[in-house]
Amino acid sequence: MKKEEIRSLIVYALLIVAALIVGLTVVRPAMASAPSSMGQILFLIIVVIIAYLFNAIGLEILHVIGAKLGGYKVTSLNILWLCFHNDGKNWKVGFKDFNGVCGEIRIAPHKEKLNPNLLSWLPLFGFAAELAGCVVINTLVKGNPETTVGWLSPAALIFLLISSLIAFYNFVPLKLESLTDGYRIRLFTKPVNIEAYNQMLVIQEKQRLGEKVEKIPVFSEITEYTAEINTAAMNERVEKEQYEEAIGILNHLLENKKVINGNDVNRLIAQRVYLAILTSSLEEAKKVYDEICPIEARRFIVNDNNLSTIRAYILIAGLLEGSESEVAFAKTKIEKAKKRASASVIKTEEKLLDKSLDIVYKAHPKWKKEDAAN
Repeated sequence: MKKEEIRSLIVYALLIVAALIVGLTVVRPAMASAPSSMGQILFLIIVVIIAYLFNAIGLEILHVIGAKLGGYKVTSLNILWLCFHNDGKNWKVGFKDFNGVCGEIRIAPHKEKLNPNLLSWLPLFGFAAELAGCVVINTLVKGNPETTVGWLSPAALIFLLISSLIAFYNFVPLKLESLTDGYRIRLFTKPVNIEAYNQMLVIQEKQRLGEKVEKIPVFSEITEYTAEINTAAMNERVEKEQYEEAIGILNHLLENKKVINGNDVNRLIAQRVYLAILTSSLEEAKKVYDEICPIEARRFIVNDNNLSTIRAYILIAGLLEGSESEVAFAKTKIEKAKKRASASVIKTEEKLLDKSLDIVYKAHPKWKKEDAAN
């Protein structure tokens, strides 16, 4: 399981606990003001649904406005599985999964002057406005016991609870399974990350349109985010068989591994061994493997469901460890890894996987025959 997925599960668990505590201690007592003709349970369900829809739609609309004001164009907008996406010529509508709790927006640079901060700060101001509105409504209604709209008090509290839960997820300053506004706000405190973010959007847009991505730039300052750009640049050089340049990029990343999360460091180690096998003798590659790949990293590489790690492990298992069974095990993970991979990298990784298998089978012709027989 990815580190981002573990973080997301922890955040979801915190949201559930918070919802139960606030619901039982704050919302439940206020439910006495719910319309008697409707019933408390039905009233609760209706208001929760309305509040969730209002906040989900509002959040993504604010993202769209923020993106437009920041100089970006929207290429895809997913609100609760209803996805509007542009194929490069026309807008289409369909249903599609998304990461997060409300939806997902994808953008691309549109103007020369770009400001990605508006994309994340506008929803924060929107939440603050909703928070203030709910507090004012609840205060006014509770301060007037003779009012005929007492039900507005529990409704405001429910809206406040739902919006706060969504805001908590959206503004947690951690990298979760989705790119949250909180993570972006933290990311953009460094100018180099803004430059890297815009560069990543350019790359993703070209990949989306099926255009060739020219030489991806390499950042000298390594952060958690520039590391992603440099890794993409390294993979691009590997695809073009510019191995020495790829090794240079990779070594610089490993020299700054303290700012990169552990799983990604292990994947970089796998790529360094992979490149050592491709560019040097097996004896020298084995020396690199022993020097930079501790037992924890080896366990990770064996079990990782990442296409680039799998192709690296095929060479490690086949040439450095001479294990036919481990090569076979690595192959069983390929289809599952494809489902988790970005569509833009699958074609390249398939080519590199085939290359790894060809190298192994050339060294062990008998394995190829046995594999064909099975």
